[in-house]
Amino acid sequence: MTEKLEEFLPQYTIDAATNVERVVLKVIDLTRQIAFYKHVVGLTVLSRTQNYAYLGVKEDERVLLELRKTAKKLQPAKSTGLFHIAFVVPNREAFATKFFEILRNKNTVDSPLEQATRFPHFERIIPIAKLDSASDHGYSEAFYLSDIEGNGIEIYVDRPREEWHKYPKGSNPLNFKELAKIAKFETDGKLPIGTKIGHVHLRVNDLEKTLSFYHQVLGFESQLVSNDRFFLSAGGYHHHIAGNAWSGRNAAHPLDIHSGLQEIHFNLPSKEAYHKLKNHVKQLTQMQDLDHYFAIIDPDGNSLVFSTNHQ
Repeated sequence: MTEKLEEFLPQYTIDAATNVERVVLKVIDLTRQIAFYKHVVGLTVLSRTQNYAYLGVKEDERVLLELRKTAKKLQPAKSTGLFHIAFVVPNREAFATKFFEILRNKNTVDSPLEQATRFPHFERIIPIAKLDSASDHGYSEAFYLSDIEGNGIEIYVDRPREEWHKYPKGSNPLNFKELAKIAKFETDGKLPIGTKIGHVHLRVNDLEKTLSFYHQVLGFESQLVSNDRFFLSAGGYHHHIAGNAWSGRNAAHPLDIHSGLQEIHFNLPSKEAYHKLKNHVKQLTQMQDLDHYFAIIDPDGNSLVFSTNHQ
């Protein structure tokens, strides 16, 4: 979008207390995906039907992840959609505990399709085989893994915001020795109360077009923008939405039959904030406007749902 056109767009900044409420994934094998998110990630099944599952954390009824058994094929390797969903835990002890639990967990991950393609030399897949990397980003400490259908997952803990400037940003090694001292090694494996979705990182096709959409249409503020990635947020957070173009140009939009991202749900903190956003978006793009929420499609084909708990 050119600067000349931006001059005529209504100025809007999304409410600072906006957050990601839940993520909906299309899956092929619901039973095995439930088992992975329960036994490896540490989510709790809140309810389940034959084709749907709703997961959150123990002793909390909020749904963080919804799995829908509607996919028939794995999403293409070069496509737009989910890069990772990021669960933020409430304290460093919980982060260290989950990280070392993944490293020490020798229970089999039941993934016959993946075993036949990616791990044919393994008799079984254990959780550490799903661990991709771990990094200290300065503002947060994180590790990354993937589920049995290739959806990326981040589990992280934030440092206090007033301390972000004290640590170098980027991808630096975790301090394993320091984390080991605070980890609990006798645990039920469940993510604790206070865990929530901190952000969602997307694979995008046209970085400039997608950045403009989230910034100009939705009002998220830029925190970091480079030639191949962006980080946007509400209220000065390091990011609620990120995007990268690492798959290159002409990445295909997944079809309904493909696994992967179905929807991202955002929550606005008040009725006033919700209607202010809806009225702004209505001027700039098409939407599905229902009684208690509205939904729009971003430039990469991702469905975004906005609502508030204060109707």
